[in-house]
Amino acid sequence: MAKTQSSPISKAARLLDLVPYISTHQGVSLKDLAIEFDISVTELLDDLNTLWMCGLPGYTPLELIDLSFDSGFVSIRNAEVLQKVRLLTKEELVVIAIGLDLLKESIPSERGDLNGAISSLAEKIKGLIGDIAFVTPTVNSAHRAVILRAMKERKDLEIEYHSLIRDQVSLRRITPLELGEDNGLETLFAYCYQAKGFRTFRLDNFFDAQISEVLSEVSNESASRSEMFKAKCRINNRLRTTLERFRLNTASVSGKSDEEFSVESFSQDWLIRNFLSTLGNTEIIEPIELAKLVGEKAHATLDLYKNKVFA
Repeated sequence: MAKTQSSPISKAARLLDLVPYISTHQGVSLKDLAIEFDISVTELLDDLNTLWMCGLPGYTPLELIDLSFDSGFVSIRNAEVLQKVRLLTKEELVVIAIGLDLLKESIPSERGDLNGAISSLAEKIKGLIGDIAFVTPTVNSAHRAVILRAMKERKDLEIEYHSLIRDQVSLRRITPLELGEDNGLETLFAYCYQAKGFRTFRLDNFFDAQISEVLSEVSNESASRSEMFKAKCRINNRLRTTLERFRLNTASVSGKSDEEFSVESFSQDWLIRNFLSTLGNTEIIEPIELAKLVGEKAHATLDLYKNKVFA
């Protein structure tokens, strides 16, 4: 039975162990080395080709690891050089400290052994350079893993989500459909049972995500039947900025002063907020109901300036 391919973490750990092992077992055969590390000869050759491109800073042929394995036996010719103690610069230590912060956030909380080892090493490094930086990923990797599992098992998610449009944190049940990207941000296209329609969620706005025991009844094919909020408008000023705000293609603009544009969104609140943010540079042609809602929001905002509390 063929061995399964190693995960990136186990591969990296094995590469670190291979160098000292080969250094103390010069001339070991490929077969014996593969047995020692419980991998196939094919995967071992892949590891050795990776090591062949590794080495010390400078990364010229003089600093790269000098491996020999063409004959079927593995040796390292510059082992004595690799044994020398290397001092890292402050810049290199800062990079390692940042990497440890990111790595710790990606490891499950139940792996106390790994978290403890990472924390110990991070404390030693920050003791040398000072606690000058702390980094956390914008997206919790545990949330991404839960989403992928729910999509694979066709199950719904119970999420705690911060809506930037309403500036509210709410509990929702959603059916995840597709992971994507929008302007460099990770997004999830899903059906929201609270909104009764399809929505796009930003992964960095997830506070929590748990798999529901309810099987998903929504498919990607039904997404096209979701209700969209549409509007027609005329842009009077700041044409390019406004087009980008509504995510419209600037290449299709004719340049006529009376040109009308069609905008749409799964969220009516998103449309209202975007029309307000154009500061009067857009004129809503239809629907009239949307124009009235934008007007009411604008008047309510202006009334706040008349309130004595804000005087």
